[in-house]
Amino acid sequence: MSIELELCLKHLKALVACDTSNPPKNIQQSGLLDYLNSLSFIEPQVTDLGEGSYNVLLTKGSPKYLFNVHLDTVPAGEGWNFDPYNLTIKENKAFGLGACDIKGAAACMLALIECNALNEYAILLSTDEEAGQSICIKKFIETKPNFKAVIVAEPTQNKAVTCHRGIFTGTQEFFGKAGHSSDKRALNDNAIHKMTAWAQQALKVAESYNNESIGPLEGIAFNLGLIEGGIKPNIIADNASVKFGFRPLPGQSVENLLSELGIESSGDDTKFTQGFRAPSLPANGSMETLESFVKDLELDISPPVNFWTEASLFSEAGFKAIVYGPGDIANAHQSDEFVMIDQLQAALLQYKSLVQ
Repeated sequence: MSIELELCLKHLKALVACDTSNPPKNIQQSGLLDYLNSLSFIEPQVTDLGEGSYNVLLTKGSPKYLFNVHLDTVPAGEGWNFDPYNLTIKENKAFGLGACDIKGAAACMLALIECNALNEYAILLSTDEEAGQSICIKKFIETKPNFKAVIVAEPTQNKAVTCHRGIFTGTQEFFGKAGHSSDKRALNDNAIHKMTAWAQQALKVAESYNNESIGPLEGIAFNLGLIEGGIKPNIIADNASVKFGFRPLPGQSVENLLSELGIESSGDDTKFTQGFRAPSLPANGSMETLESFVKDLELDISPPVNFWTEASLFSEAGFKAIVYGPGDIANAHQSDEFVMIDQLQAALLQYKSLVQ
């Protein structure tokens, strides 16, 4: 095992021990900032953006590229066979919450800095990606950073992602007129009936996009996630709501999709509240430009992916932005999350080459 890999696993163990699950966003209490401040070989520039959103910038020299790694995780959940906060090495795998998504990449960077393998670098560690807010990245972009490109770490099996879906979530509310369910008007005045009619039509619209594709990405990935409403069977429901989301393909108009799905900002019997909205990748420029950039970096190109990343926010702001990191997204957001040791070793070599 190389010195770099030994240090990488040391830092990964320490990072995994910090409970940075988001929610509940207890980043200050997790020990993460204390750990980073305890490292003598870096001088973290910490920006507290409130409510658990922190940017930690590590810089040296005048680097061309910015590397971004989010250090928050999803909650541990049930079903773990290992302690999610104690890195466990077994059969060439490193198990631990966030080991795959994406503390492994941060550990690689810290190891390379500690080994004095990087003469100049810019690494932005952020803490609110999993919350679906991206305050960290949005606020950082507002500082008008000057980099030629941004490499966002996510588990891509050490392949460079140049294309992924966007994301849109919202809540559609429906209002009816309460009364006894024996009244014939229940058929039209029931808020749940109105919601059901809308949902049926929205699903048909979503199905009509199944033939649109970019590489392996097909359709708009429409989903009804949570439905609430009514009181009991013998009362006409005077309210109902549905939380929904979809993942548009690059180039698709969100406004056109909303119109086709029958989403209205407000009406006599409906109310719409937007949730999280973010563009696809690329949001600015072309996929061909990003692919050319990847070839210049001598990275393997990944097919387009379904999951969303904050690289699209950098792209929207005008940066060339790609996604690259160790780990497989299939091993993230679940019990016994792990990253392959071999992928960490490969990432160490590649990150060193990329930074230099």
